[in-house]
Amino acid sequence: MLKLAVFDLDGTLIELEHEHLAQRIEITLQRMSLFCPPQAEILGLIREHKVNTLFSSAGERAAFWDNYTEGECPPVRLFDKSLATIEEVVSRGLQTAIATARVTRHDEMREHLAASGLLRHVSCITTFYGTEWKDKEEQLRGLCKSHGVEPKASMMVGDSEDDLRSSRNVGFSLRLGKVNGITHPERLLVHRPKKLISCISEVPAAVDEYHESLGS
Repeated sequence: MLKLAVFDLDGTLIELEHEHLAQRIEITLQRMSLFCPPQAEILGLIREHKVNTLFSSAGERAAFWDNYTEGECPPVRLFDKSLATIEEVVSRGLQTAIATARVTRHDEMREHLAASGLLRHVSCITTFYGTEWKDKEEQLRGLCKSHGVEPKASMMVGDSEDDLRSSRNVGFSLRLGKVNGITHPERLLVHRPKKLISCISEVPAAVDEYHESLGS
């Protein structure tokens, strides 16, 4: 039985804010006189969780993120049914967590999400802040450990290749890929999710189907 549901944030539960992030990265690179590619290229790196490939050394990478600030983030825009979906998953006895590749401080992330209503049901939100992570594997392992749940009793819902690849490598039993027009569905299928979904509201039914399959 599943005990933990981990959700990606941008593109999964809330509308994408990639343009804002790309602008802030561009501003920081220019302020530090580092190489700054066109914004379209920065957006591509953000979508693939490869922003750190911009830097020539670990020291340069660390200096960049020390100087990076998110500025005033746009208000959170939940996808329709996101909150209801979280509530339904919780009603099925699962703990819920959010794993985002943003580099925002954890307390700032919680403040940013406070008005959305998500925090009523999601007690744990983790970001890449203060880490040198290049993918979500350690983040997901940490969430399982902090919740006292084995990866095989966990599920991941995400819209990127990294969400599906990292959760597969960690050993999550149920992995759902959300199609939102950013990553091509064929790229998501490479990482063998249980299924692709077009709307977050499909998650509770997928949980029920998985649990029914265990009893068959």
